[in-house]
Amino acid sequence: MQSIAITARHCAPRLLALAVSLCFSSAALAGPSEQARIAELEKKLEKSMALIEQLSNRLQQVEASAAPATASAGKAQAAAAEATASVRATSEALVAQQARLEQVESNLVQVADTSAKRREMGLPVHGFADVGYAYSSKPLDNRKSGFVLGNFDLYLTPDLGDRVKTIIELAFEYDEKGNSVGTDVERLQMGYTFSDELTLWAGRFHTPYGYWNTAFHHGAQITPSISRPRLIAFEDQGGILPSHTVGAMATGTTRIEGGRLNYEAFIGNGSRLSGEVGDKSLDYNAGKDDNNNKAVGANVRYTFGGALEGVTLGLNAMRQQVDEEGTPNQTRLNMTGVFAAVDRDNWEIISEYYKFRNQDLSGNTGKHSSWAGYAHLGYAINPVWTPFVRLEKAVLDQADNYFLNNVNGRSYQRQVLGAKYNLTNTTALKFEMNRTKELQPAGEFQYHEARAQVAIRF
Repeated sequence: MQSIAITARHCAPRLLALAVSLCFSSAALAGPSEQARIAELEKKLEKSMALIEQLSNRLQQVEASAAPATASAGKAQAAAAEATASVRATSEALVAQQARLEQVESNLVQVADTSAKRREMGLPVHGFADVGYAYSSKPLDNRKSGFVLGNFDLYLTPDLGDRVKTIIELAFEYDEKGNSVGTDVERLQMGYTFSDELTLWAGRFHTPYGYWNTAFHHGAQITPSISRPRLIAFEDQGGILPSHTVGAMATGTTRIEGGRLNYEAFIGNGSRLSGEVGDKSLDYNAGKDDNNNKAVGANVRYTFGGALEGVTLGLNAMRQQVDEEGTPNQTRLNMTGVFAAVDRDNWEIISEYYKFRNQDLSGNTGKHSSWAGYAHLGYAINPVWTPFVRLEKAVLDQADNYFLNNVNGRSYQRQVLGAKYNLTNTTALKFEMNRTKELQPAGEFQYHEARAQVAIRF
């Protein structure tokens, strides 16, 4: 019994020294993705060491209470039996606790080994690709239907340390007419994380507004539908908002009232309208700005916890000067917006609304008011099938040069109906139909489209 007591008193300090040494060495080897797991293991380790200390103190109390037990033979026997049972229980608890500590040690070693192997393997490359079939009652170069090659997208996230972050996204795709393959650096952003509340980025990033533009990148397999809402289409597809920005951005997150508050704030090169007359679209000015007025904006959203877990509400604003290439037209773009998203109980709901109060800087037409919005509703009837419907509408002032000279700057209504079928976790089949009513200078124009798509990620 005395040897057991000595072992118990000396076990805790030695285990503590071993555990502390292990935690520090493993934490030094672990990559940024393993830090949270190491922190959790260290917490469990601290609890285990505290319990060992309590058991050791209990053992000392038992020994002290057993010492005066020599008053009588009967009492001595009872005290000795009780002390022996208590010491045996304490010793067994210490052995069990040591086994748990060894398991923690093994887990930490595995974390360190995994991180080291990831660094030895080099840069991980992920990608997305899609092909499909499309039909439109609106002919493009006298072509209405046929098979189409979609987007081949490479997504890279180099591991450069605990605080340095990098996102690189390369896209290869044919233009709408299928004439040539375009290569685009969709995202090239480098950041430094000071804390959860602040990461500073520089480079080309998705302009932070609304929900869709920041939640879904160019990989088709993860998006809920084949097409994006027309009003937030990418620039080369005629979107009326700049979906990319070259500049600097601050992002962060913090917990508030059981939920999580996220923000993005940016400054960067403003956009311009460029292209042929009647076919102009936004250009985000990757190589320096075309004027001295920078684009500024912010996006703030709150994701609820508890009973409303999966519900997100947010608001955003953006301001920049947009010049039209080849003309003296200049417009001050002033946009504010609100959005909501629900991802729970098999529902996928996304809704965004944008209000424009643009100012003509080159003429005397003053300020122009316009708005645009959409609502997307999907429901997973089982793990593989998710039918969806989307309604879109835009009322755009044609006295506003910003919309008048944009290829898709017309007021329109669109109804979309489709379904997404997940063949596997990395492969999706999508089917989609839409009907569009567009208000053009010559009058109302209607057309409908149908699409099918196979999209993968790897």
